[in-house]
Amino acid sequence: MREYEAMFIFHPELTEEKLEENVKAVEKIIQDNAKGRLNTEVLGKKTLAYPIRKVNEGYYVNYDFDAPPVAIDKIKAALKHSDNILRFIIFAKDSKK
Repeated sequence: MREYEAMFIFHPELTEEKLEENVKAVEKIIQDNAKGRLNTEVLGKKTLAYPIRKVNEGYYVNYDFDAPPVAIDKIKAALKHSDNILRFIIFAKDSKK
């Protein structure tokens, strides 16, 4: 298992309830594939550095989790066509401390 961090930007027009549903849906996909520790932090609505799909703001959500490397491709495949996710990135944390 490796440590990963994922940053998601959700569409700014989501209501608070819809945002929570989307955050929980991503958590479920990560948990189903990763089978390890998962911490979620909603960072709130922020202005984007540049427009994405003609949108200038987005809700930032950070996921910190443990997963085997093969799970990352499955997570990406499950999430890449969501209309409510403007952009996301998943990267391995540095194990050096």
